[in-house]
Amino acid sequence: MVGVHVSASIGDYRSGDAIWCRRIAPEDFASALNRDILFPRPAGRFLFGRLIGREGDRLQLLPLGSGARQLVLTDPPWAAVAEQLVRRL
Repeated sequence: MVGVHVSASIGDYRSGDAIWCRRIAPEDFASALNRDILFPRPAGRFLFGRLIGREGDRLQLLPLGSGARQLVLTDPPWAAVAEQLVRRL
């Protein structure tokens, strides 16, 4: 599992939320369509958004912010699908 701490409200998530994500291999990416997903990027960065399409080794990701443009990733080594949201009252 991979934990994501939300520092600023965006989309359905509020500041202070914790999102627990289950790691998946590239062959399981198709099962994550229309789910919130975390992808690794170079230099210790990450992308988090909704996986909206897959064409071969290219993945289409829609960031959570309103009016955001679609991003295309090519052949990421792994991903993590959002499984559990922990929100303090």
